[in-house]
Amino acid sequence: MESAVDGFLYELSQGSLKKAKIMTGKGSGAVQKITIKYIEKAGYNWAFEKLSNGKENTGVIVLFLD
Repeated sequence: MESAVDGFLYELSQGSLKKAKIMTGKGSGAVQKITIKYIEKAGYNWAFEKLSNGKENTGVIVLFLD
């Protein structure tokens, strides 16, 4: 799992995007926990996606790359 996140982050670092989304889903939370731990260890700022009604979509992580 970490190698998939690492590969994704590497590809992002080669581009000019300011943010990206990682869809972890809402199942047991295992994928989300691993993903958050890894992106925090890498020093990225992140938040859960905000829906149009103002609530958090905890199944989607938004990475801030700038």
